[in-house]
Amino acid sequence: MTIKIDFKFLLLAIIGFSVAFMTVNETIDQYITFAGEANALGFFLMSAMLGTVGLFGAFERVKSTK
Repeated sequence: MTIKIDFKFLLLAIIGFSVAFMTVNETIDQYITFAGEANALGFFLMSAMLGTVGLFGAFERVKSTK
């Protein structure tokens, strides 16, 4: 059994998690002005979900045929 890595999805996961991290640290406020804290929370949840889905899509198990 080998594990295949799809780098497009891995890059998507890295971008999603880094945007979520920037949202928590409030460094994203230099680029985006949120209307309220609920909007920032929704933005964080969507970027964290993007990172999670990208991480799940990045790794694939390949069964070897003998």
